Amino acid sequence: MATLPTPASGGTDLPPELQNELRTFEAVGRDISLYDLLGVTPDADGGTVRRAYLDRSRRYHPDAWFRKNVGEFGPLLSRAFQKLSAAYQVLSDEDARAAYDRVLKQRLSVREREAMERRALSREEQERRQRESRERLLRTKGFARIGAAHKLYEEALELALNGERAQAIAALKAARELDPRRGEIAQKLTELEREAARSRSQLALKAARDQEEKGDPQTALKTYTQSFQMDPTNAAAAAAGARCATSLGDHQQASTFAARAVEIAPDDVDTRFLLASAFVTLGLKVKARAELTRVLQAKPDHKEARALLKRV
Repeated sequence: MATLPTPASGGTDLPPELQNELRTFEAVGRDISLYDLLGVTPDADGGTVRRAYLDRSRRYHPDAWFRKNVGEFGPLLSRAFQKLSAAYQVLSDEDARAAYDRVLKQRLSVREREAMERRALSREEQERRQRESRERLLRTKGFARIGAAHKLYEEALELALNGERAQAIAALKAARELDPRRGEIAQKLTELEREAARSRSQLALKAARDQEEKGDPQTALKTYTQSFQMDPTNAAAAAAGARCATSLGDHQQASTFAARAVEIAPDDVDTRFLLASAFVTLGLKVKARAELTRVLQAKPDHKEARALLKRV
């Protein structure tokens, strides 16, 4: 990312080139891609993305300038680090990156689109080779299977570190088949599968919110349902599902979603009130009073809850 030829400010310990970089970060805002923020091309593999993030984040991390005079650049350092972290969070997750690439591809230059296509082809070839390697290792006999399992486990750790979660999961499944008694293999596999489910759930949640904002609650409700099914700990998906179901007049489904949401996030007053409202509509007055009482205990000035409680 090019730097701006802005004169360096005095009265700070930051070197002039870093001052210019920070001004550039602030100036470009959302006008550049996440790849540009990290200083990599769209065909960068996971390892390259991780190294780029580590290199840049070290420069901008507030701890790197602890007890230094950063002057006016303090807030800029903080915002730059936050932007880098947000970019890495997307590009280091294969599902989030794929979704981002689909949107980004529409506004890339021909050269950048070609780079992205090269990466896709490279990934296909890499996945083919890894798949063939796993198949060979699975044919290992005797005590050598333990060593093969260890090799696959170490490979999976590296793949996971570089954001190649699907391949890491495949390697761990093969490792588990070779050495089913090794607990750390099963533990890591469970961890990555949960990460994958959470990632897909968050992407579905975002899609559902877009659908709801566009005035399509029916489709949004289906997508919120999918999001919650992918990750039953996603309270936001359950709460949003309750809201959509209420708007569609399906109070039974609204109560089901809201109950799951408050089970996961009991301090969510708004969703608890939604649950109480659904209970009132369904004629479940005892349950409604119990939920309204909890709402008012958490938020005594909740006018709607107080008014509804008087009615039941």
